[in-house]
Amino acid sequence: MKKLSVILCLSVIVLLLASLAMAGGINNKQNFSIEYDRTASRNAANNSADAAVYNPAGVMQLEDGFYLNAGGFYVMKDYSNTIGGAEYSSDDPSLIPSLIGLYKKGDWAAFGAITIPGGGGEVTYGNGSATTQGYGTLLIAGANYALTQPPYSLPPAAFYDTVTSQSLEAESIYYGLSLGGAYEVNDLVSVAAGMRFIKADKESKASMTIGPSTLGILYSIPEQTFDIAYEETADGMGGFLGVNIAPNDSLNIGMRYETSTKLGFETDLNTDDTGMLTDGAKEKDDLPGLLGIGVGYNINPDLRLDTSITYYFEKEATREDPRFDDVGNGYDLAMALEYAFNEMLKGSAGYMRTIVDISPDNMQPEAAELDAHTVAAGIAYTLRPGLDLNFSLMKNIYNSQTRSDGIELHKKLFCLGFGVQYKFSAP
Repeated sequence: MKKLSVILCLSVIVLLLASLAMAGGINNKQNFSIEYDRTASRNAANNSADAAVYNPAGVMQLEDGFYLNAGGFYVMKDYSNTIGGAEYSSDDPSLIPSLIGLYKKGDWAAFGAITIPGGGGEVTYGNGSATTQGYGTLLIAGANYALTQPPYSLPPAAFYDTVTSQSLEAESIYYGLSLGGAYEVNDLVSVAAGMRFIKADKESKASMTIGPSTLGILYSIPEQTFDIAYEETADGMGGFLGVNIAPNDSLNIGMRYETSTKLGFETDLNTDDTGMLTDGAKEKDDLPGLLGIGVGYNINPDLRLDTSITYYFEKEATREDPRFDDVGNGYDLAMALEYAFNEMLKGSAGYMRTIVDISPDNMQPEAAELDAHTVAAGIAYTLRPGLDLNFSLMKNIYNSQTRSDGIELHKKLFCLGFGVQYKFSAP
């Protein structure tokens, strides 16, 4: 009786949330360092080891030595979707780590990084969501239809009419390992190249219980619970190129290009009481490539201005999910100011505007890909020569949307970060 009718088999349930935290592209995320979290603009970075992931050719502007940059972001999320006056919400926090290593000597540099370039957390909708409510309605229709078929053969009627309980949990994390090198062609130009391996893991669990109507109770129709639990995994390799141009001591221009990473997800089905999912099913969902350009300018010895644009090639990525059929290319525009109060203490503040070109009707209700305004602030403190501490605050203010089916999409995010960079002397 837990198998659904043809009506339900024609539907495909989408419970996996591919984009859970931070501004950026639909899948791409940019929170790789605390320096980014306190400025929101690092595409022209040339003053810290995190340049390896934002402006890889810019690492040639650093002093010789071995650098280790490590940090963590504590992300407080408040996602909600409302339909018919009923609000469903999730407020699970996430912890996102980053680790960057760099060795630079003379005209050459080598670097590596462990980052989270996509996904980045989990959501828990303990009372369900617009998605589970919608599929609960389909489950009711399917169960009522099944009762009209042998061996039950009851006359058509609403024997089930209520979703009595529902829940949804989902997690999505893309682990990235980058390795690359840079070379200083001359005082004006540096170049960089490298590869990035990505291992993507997604996991979803959902439960929906439907209850009998008054008529169903008369027929002793029992409640039915439908559980779904599955994982999707994929891995792929992509490359990146970088160019840094330093016309003078005050002006720095950084550029990086990342290729798309081909990802073919395979489903490992643990539980499916609906009969709609297929164990071993495969779906292409590439991580799009991007172009990052930044300009940094030292207004005076104490004050630096940074501007960045990050453009995501969403339309060029291969994706089999039909909700991406009409997606456009999105982008981040950012600006930051950093001021040195003295030799030990620097403060920074930044602003970023994120545009995600996707129709509200194609957004995930549980983690909508909304446009955002982002403000960032923080300090960098040199505890002693070679040892820097970074503290950051970042607030994402998302533009709420309403889909044509009446589902209201809301999202709030606040991030705290702490990082350490240590420079060892070059041998």
